[in-house]
Amino acid sequence: MDVQIDVVKAAPVITWNKPAAVVYTTALSGVQLNATANVPGTFVYTPAAGTVLNAGVPTLHVDFTPSDGVNYSTGSQEVLLKINKITSTINWPVPAGITYGTALSGTQLNAVGSVAGTMVYTPGAGTVLDGGTQTLHAEFTPNDLINYNPRTRDVVIVVAKVTPTVTW
Repeated sequence: MDVQIDVVKAAPVITWNKPAAVVYTTALSGVQLNATANVPGTFVYTPAAGTVLNAGVPTLHVDFTPSDGVNYSTGSQEVLLKINKITSTINWPVPAGITYGTALSGTQLNAVGSVAGTMVYTPGAGTVLDGGTQTLHAEFTPNDLINYNPRTRDVVIVVAKVTPTVTW
């Protein structure tokens, strides 16, 4: 009498340690997509190498197909990857001094953000500052708040006092 035995395929052991955090604009590579298995085979990652993901904590997925498909089953694994926002920057050269009575304008309020966004100044355009050393403040809000952090910056401007004229 013959007895039929049903042999179940062995499950491969997939090891994939949580990758170190990266910053937005980092393309996925072998540094993050580095799963291993206890048997030879192929890995297919989702998302694929070269993908740039938004800031947050997305899930990375891998499907593993063993070379020996007769004795081993396929497997999969997932890990989370922390993607940090980039802190935007503000380029704002110290403005040349002005004389009391000169209203602030784009000549002094000319900060530029590192990405597209909105700049708000304190004090704002049209303000006439008192004489002396004054602080100008810029607050930059990127349009893409998913991937970039806002930024602020202060610069100092010297406001020369006006010398009064005396007429006899």
